[in-house]
Amino acid sequence: MNIETRTKLSEIIEKGEPIRLSFKYLDATQIMFLNGVVVRYLSRRDSLFLLNSIVTILREVVVNALKANAKRVFFLKNNLDINNQVDYEKGMERFKEEVIGDFELIESDLQNSDFYIKILFLIKEDNFIIRVSNNVSITSKELERINYRIDKAIEYDDFSEVYEHVDDDSEGAGLGIVLTVLFLKNMGVNPRNFKISSDKGVTNTTLTIPKKLRSDEITNSVKKHILEEVTGIPTFPDNIKELEQMCNNPDVEIDKVSKKIELDPALSVDVIKLSNSAGFITGNKIESINTAVMTIGLKNVLAILLASNSRRILDERYGAFEDIWEHCYKTAFYARKIAIALKKSKSVVENAYMGGLLHDLGKIILLATDVGLVEKISELVHNRKIITATIMEEISIGISHPKIGALLAEKWDFPKFLQEAIEFHHSPLSASVENWEVIKIVYFANIICGIEDRRYTYFYIEESILEEYNLFGEEKFKKFHDSLKKIFEKSKEN
Repeated sequence: MNIETRTKLSEIIEKGEPIRLSFKYLDATQIMFLNGVVVRYLSRRDSLFLLNSIVTILREVVVNALKANAKRVFFLKNNLDINNQVDYEKGMERFKEEVIGDFELIESDLQNSDFYIKILFLIKEDNFIIRVSNNVSITSKELERINYRIDKAIEYDDFSEVYEHVDDDSEGAGLGIVLTVLFLKNMGVNPRNFKISSDKGVTNTTLTIPKKLRSDEITNSVKKHILEEVTGIPTFPDNIKELEQMCNNPDVEIDKVSKKIELDPALSVDVIKLSNSAGFITGNKIESINTAVMTIGLKNVLAILLASNSRRILDERYGAFEDIWEHCYKTAFYARKIAIALKKSKSVVENAYMGGLLHDLGKIILLATDVGLVEKISELVHNRKIITATIMEEISIGISHPKIGALLAEKWDFPKFLQEAIEFHHSPLSASVENWEVIKIVYFANIICGIEDRRYTYFYIEESILEEYNLFGEEKFKKFHDSLKKIFEKSKEN
């Protein structure tokens, strides 16, 4: 979505006028465009915290409409009568084998067909309404089965029940409907606000989001255990708190800080290691703490101080999660390089590095609490291409790993920007204006790491951030990403 389109959309939404979209095939670019429309509506209502949930629901609904259209096209192309039981069973077996999971194979057929998908966005009587329509009717029996699934889904509170009682048949909306209902309940929206109807050859799926949401809190045994875990985690020792105060004092003597660090062998190793990394290297190997502190600066010493002691406390309590700390290090490295490339202030560069270094603290506690549930969530997020695991964590546990991390950061009295970097590293648009610059960079660095791990693609990135960073367009982004990877790989050689 270019700047002109964004401006025009914003003007239409501000006037309270509806937006109507129509297409025959959904690709990643269109998904990004739909995300941008939802962002603008939610921004107007100060409800950006709902973004990931609504985008996920919208995608589920649109993909189901696309499947319904694709099924009709496939049957017509293969001279099969969808209303004939024998043809239907034969056709569905082939459809699942040949088309499901690889819709690109039927894209040209869909584009040349008479089948369409239309989306209506509007604000009416203070409700945000999204309606997805496709010109394929569903039978009364299919509608009865859908409504039965909705009714059953409303009964579920525990995510494990979904896995026990719902089969995702790949063709239909079994699991998708259940997930939608759980998302709505977690958002504080009455699941009955999600309706599916069919009339005169058109199927309509309507979602109504009221301005005022219910504040019912989801609490289950896993969430309760996690909150108890956070309460029981020890605070930083006094010597570390003293070092924190020294690093936050611009008038402190470097020599005093260095001597204090030397009393902690593990911290000393981390400070020396960072000062000799590619980000700070001066040409000569640094071996003294005093030289290291002068090289990297007090703010980066503070970052190492917080990360080193966070890791020490969590490793002692839960065991080592080396892969998470490696991910955090890479995110921090990227965050610093991104901030420098964007010519941000020294303070933003340093804070972004710190945010990247500590953004996934909550994931360690979550994994240590119920690794089996986290693995199920991860599998579902990957299979259904859900934009972030955080909303799945919220509907299955009642709390996400960014929120867990933020609670821990608050307990440890981390700076406000760092608490927000941890809490909003998957949802930067929800951050405060005061800390927005830092959080956007941490988010961007984290999602780039996710792209490298094949958890995300370019089309998952908030397009407003890509435009702001002048990286909109897949080729432009890839070039920037490749440059980051080269710098990081070179840093590992030193």
